Amino acid sequence: MRILVDENVSLALSPHLRALGHEVEHISELASKGMTDEEIWKVSQVGPRLLITRDFHFTNRYRFDPSKVLAILYIRIGNLSVEDEIELVDDFLRNYRLEEFKGRLVTLSTEEIKIR
Repeated sequence: MRILVDENVSLALSPHLRALGHEVEHISELASKGMTDEEIWKVSQVGPRLLITRDFHFTNRYRFDPSKVLAILYIRIGNLSVEDEIELVDDFLRNYRLEEFKGRLVTLSTEEIKIR
């Protein structure tokens, strides 16, 4: 799966996902000073890619339509360790097939998973 990881997500997630066989780019690898939401959105549409972010702006379905990318995986803001963040994403990708979330907004937290 092609994945774009936003700069507000742990850099450690990228090598973990690569080890699972995914094609992954982290925003910090693409831009030295970061990118605007609009720039990230354009990059995520190439492929298209699964966008993994902690940026609440990407939950606005009118501004960022998840059907234009592989999907948006939003990790709800919380006091998560790097390991917790990796575990949330890893558990989700292991337990859900692409057909279940393709073109949709997925919200992950330690309490629940919402697929809209």
